Parts: sequence; C-alpha cells; structure tokens
Amino acid sequence: MKKTYIFALIILASSCASTEMTIPDKLDPIHIANAKEFAFSQFQSCTTESYIPITTKIATPSFSRSLTIDVLKESCKEINESNGTLLKLEIQQTLVYKKTLIYRFKATYSKIEHHPEIRVYSTLANKYNGLILKPEYLEKYTPFKPETKI
Repeated sequence: MKKTYIFALIILASSCASTEMTIPDKLDPIHIANAKEFAFSQFQSCTTESYIPITTKIATPSFSRSLTIDVLKESCKEINESNGTLLKLEIQQTLVYKKTLIYRFKATYSKIEHHPEIRVYSTLANKYNGLILKPEYLEKYTPFKPETKI
C-alpha cells in the first residue's frame, strides 16, 4: 500500500513539474522561413490592401488583440507614403533576447534607397508577439525601446 502512495506521489510530482521552454542554441530554419513569410505577408498587405488578421493560432493573445485591421490600415498608410512597396526581405540575424526569439530582416522598398529593418518577435513556443519596422537597418543589434507619448 505504501508503494502505491509513493508511486502516486512521484507521478503527481512529475506532472506538476515546470514545463518551462528551454532557450535554443540556434534557431530552426523552418521558424526563420515562417517568420519571413509572416513579415512579408503583413507588410505586402499594405500594397494589396487585403489585410491579414492575426489570430491566436499564430500569435500571442495580447499581440493579436493589439494589431487589429484598423491599426494595420493606419500603419500601412504611413508606410506606403514614405517607403512604397515592399520588394524584398533578407534575413540578417536571429537571436534570443530575454526569452524572446528575434528575427532581423533587411527590407528593400520601392521608394527609398536605404534599407529599413523589419523585426519579428516570437515566444519560445514560436507564437508571434511583435512586429516592427525601424527606419534603417543597423549592423549592431539595439533593443527596441518605443517612445512614450503623453
């Protein structure tokens, strides 16, 4: 009888163990390709005006709530005016920063000569939780610090 209790306690303890994701040494090429496709399709929708809703299937709930179709339309208006059409994305760097996977792409747009940076952020479970366009690609990684507006 004691053996049954001990066995049950071991099973219970192991089922309650943390399921914390481990930080990978290097990122899987399929995840890099998926991040590139995600970024390209989102920014390409600025040209086609067929905006792709972000669902919780591919993104975190907070990201899918914050990046609505209205937000996309407004952002796309600004991007189209200043940069033009997205022509090409090239992966430049992948890294892990504070349990976040970061994919850095150098973008080529039709209206500008320099290359802006598009970043895709995802969780260790490969759910997207951020997408930004920086005005210029810099070789050195700098953490994104949004400006606070009052």
